Amino acid sequence: ARPTSWATCSPRAAAPPSKALAILAAPKVSLPVDASRIVRGHPAAPVTIVEFTDFQCPYCAFGARVLDEVLARYEGRVRLVVRHLPLPRLHPMAMPAALRFEALALQDAAKAWAFYDRMFRDTRALAGGEAYLDRVAAEVGADMKRLDEDRRGDAVRQRVAADLKEAERLRFDGVPAFVVNGHVMAGAQPAQTFFDLIEALLR
Repeated sequence: ARPTSWATCSPRAAAPPSKALAILAAPKVSLPVDASRIVRGHPAAPVTIVEFTDFQCPYCAFGARVLDEVLARYEGRVRLVVRHLPLPRLHPMAMPAALRFEALALQDAAKAWAFYDRMFRDTRALAGGEAYLDRVAAEVGADMKRLDEDRRGDAVRQRVAADLKEAERLRFDGVPAFVVNGHVMAGAQPAQTFFDLIEALLR
């Protein structure tokens, strides 16, 4: 079933939806973007969406489809940066997928984004385990020997650990969560909420 627009994968109950005006009125958070992160969209876009996600979460898949709409509508004006908040008690393949995404990002941004798209095309397929993740990585063109080394290496693991620490600092305990130019959006929001917020930020 399609998740509702306010849904979130969380050990706790989902919160009601946040609308653009309420999001703008709430205190902003500081979340600098690491220049080494891969970006979808124009790298110098005036609006940055930082997405905290879990590749096995159906609500994150809904959020990813909404982000596709946002990036298409605001081409050149919005960029997306992915950070990771896998919930292993709910989604045991989320962390292995996050590690592969970041390992792929070290090889080629386009391959990493292709992997991202495949993960969210059908989150249920991740039940196929690490063999499925490796098959998708190979199909998007990964150097599998290097991917295997990098996903086990310190650089990738430290990057994902830094995301978990940042999520804790921001008190995110469910996914997806978004930070849009410092404004927090919790849960999978409808495209219109993003549109309204972005229009306000671009004025």
